[in-house]
Amino acid sequence: MTTHRIRGSLRRASVGLALIGLAGCAETVRVPLAVPLPAVGGSRPAGPQGIHFALGFGDGLWGQEQQRAEMFGAGLGFSARDRVEILGSAYTTTRTVTDSLGGDHTAETTSGMRGKLRLQDFRDGRASVGVHVAVMGAERVRLDSQDERLSALDIAVPVEVYPLPGSLPDTRLGVYAAPRLIFQSFRDRSAGKRSAGTVKAAVVGLTGRWRYFSVSGELNFARTPQMTFAGTTIARGTHVLPFLGLRGIIPIAW
Repeated sequence: MTTHRIRGSLRRASVGLALIGLAGCAETVRVPLAVPLPAVGGSRPAGPQGIHFALGFGDGLWGQEQQRAEMFGAGLGFSARDRVEILGSAYTTTRTVTDSLGGDHTAETTSGMRGKLRLQDFRDGRASVGVHVAVMGAERVRLDSQDERLSALDIAVPVEVYPLPGSLPDTRLGVYAAPRLIFQSFRDRSAGKRSAGTVKAAVVGLTGRWRYFSVSGELNFARTPQMTFAGTTIARGTHVLPFLGLRGIIPIAW
């Protein structure tokens, strides 16, 4: 009886060690880092002056592979004098990589800062031009499978027209378009290699503001660059990437 118990315990221990070993192997998978394309939201701040709570949903780009990646995120920032806004945000992707045991792995969160400056009004205040700038970064380190870092710079110059100025109290509706460039850099520190490329995009969107809420919906018509990773060349591509941005605003007077 004692011998049977010892054998049973040894079998269970062997199975447990094997499962632990398999789980350890399964964890060493590479997951591409994702580049979000958050809503530009027109040429002016989402609210004239106050603290902003932001949510965003839409499509970004999936690592050096430059494929579509569904993303969502949140941010916190402020605006002043209906001219400038600054927002810190973090985005994650729902796209996953499946390991040998069927487990799903997601990329690390991509975080960053973005700002907007309304440069100039024209057409008697019924249109304006601004500049949107964002810097983003992420990294993923997993044993011997991955040691990568992403950095990106996002620049857009939106022109916005207000088709319904003052039609309702505390309401503004605008349509906008912008050229957009996203400079991407991926560094594989384990291999000592770096790959970089520029996404060229045209943005069209609709933005609306009512009292303490703002919403912006847009489409990015993006041309992704040719990139090389681990000896594989990813060809140039064209994507239509939608994004929706929501803001809640606490007004502040100063």
